[in-house]
Amino acid sequence: MRLSRVVPTLAILMFVAACGGGSTGASNAGSPAAAPGGAVSSADDGAASTASSGASSAVQTAEPSAAGGGGSGGGGTAAGVCELVTSEELASIFGVSSVKMTVISGPPDNCIVESGDGDPLSAWSLMTAQAGTVYGAMTTDPSTIEVPGIGDKAAIVQNTGLLVLKGDSLFSVTISGGADMSEEEAIEASKKIAAFAAGRL
Repeated sequence: MRLSRVVPTLAILMFVAACGGGSTGASNAGSPAAAPGGAVSSADDGAASTASSGASSAVQTAEPSAAGGGGSGGGGTAAGVCELVTSEELASIFGVSSVKMTVISGPPDNCIVESGDGDPLSAWSLMTAQAGTVYGAMTTDPSTIEVPGIGDKAAIVQNTGLLVLKGDSLFSVTISGGADMSEEEAIEASKKIAAFAAGRL
């Protein structure tokens, strides 16, 4: 199975949450994408704005602490999404000297990870509303591969990435092309990131 090398499908997660379930065949067109110079832009700002009830997305650089997001909300605030995995842990996973983490507030909240040189490495999203419903809807495809030992449930979903359900939280992680990894290495990196995050949810 090919693991998606894109930012988590933000528009899909918001659409499924709003509808209480549904098809996973939606397009990635509404997902944020890394723009030249490391900026983050949305291919469909109108749809994202509508799906988030008119709330604008704030982008900020995060310097996560070693402490976890904590709290019963599962780190679901924008300030906590990048704290689910530390910069040291990420640098070790990707074999780089440093990483830069950028928050895109949602819901769902997103964390974009780049190397110190600006290469896109990974991205993840966190939602804390209807997590179980969304997880169930997105893992119905026959190509879905269950991943034991991470969170309450975890699965690799084609064109989406690794999804992890932990309590009332849904964590989705993908590996970007700038990580320069084979498909197997990307899957292992996703599992490591997800395991760190699940431990802090």
